[in-house]
Amino acid sequence: MSEFIPSKPAIVRTTQLRETLRSPGRRIILGGIPALAAAECSVSSALSGNLSHPLPEGTNCGLTPQCWTNLAGSGQLWSRTGCTPSTRFTTACGITQTNLVWNCGSQSLLVALEGGLIVSCKISGQDTNLTAGSFGAHFAAGILNAACFAPTNYPKSTAQVKSVLVPIWAVQPANQSIAQAQLDGATAQVQPFNVNS
Repeated sequence: MSEFIPSKPAIVRTTQLRETLRSPGRRIILGGIPALAAAECSVSSALSGNLSHPLPEGTNCGLTPQCWTNLAGSGQLWSRTGCTPSTRFTTACGITQTNLVWNCGSQSLLVALEGGLIVSCKISGQDTNLTAGSFGAHFAAGILNAACFAPTNYPKSTAQVKSVLVPIWAVQPANQSIAQAQLDGATAQVQPFNVNS
């Protein structure tokens, strides 16, 4: 025969609330509803956020690459970044390739946002194309988000986004998997902030 143990819902709810408050990835917004700190903004709130109705400080308004692609035809938000859809990815990211190992294509920010950036690396004397779609898309979005929303509504400045790229071009990978890991590791440092749609 199993023993009956009365439940203690008040204690459970209090414990859950404490755990929610302690969780570093969450914050409490109006009404006491927990929300992920990284996904608190939408395109409409980003478009309406201005000096007369500023977005709450600390709200991450980092938009996805797809959102920036969709906004390219309208010019909305792009005008705040100092870039246009036709601006070269390398120009926007401040990439100056001084060695003959890496080659980052001359595609535009729009092409990069759409996943079309071409990056190659010379391995054993051969130019080797890498999978750079996500890399280009998220760094293009990161540059635009930083230029548009930092410092109050995007966690990285433009200089910080660009600085993530610097170590890549300084390395001469021994093989393709190491080269790909360089791109993927850099992407992982920016992608988590480009989440709002």
